[in-house]
Amino acid sequence: MPTAESEAKVKTKVRFEGLLKTHSDLMHERKKLKKSLVRSGENISVSS
Repeated sequence: MPTAESEAKVKTKVRFEGLLKTHSDLMHERKKLKKSLVRSGENISVSS
């Protein structure tokens, strides 16, 4: 029965790592979007 437990742990670990990667990718994209919005806002205020 120990193999079944280790298989469950491995599956859980793989799922968790996938979710963590997805989350970090989304956070990275969100930061890039915020930076681009701030830059475009600065350009508008400077050119006005």
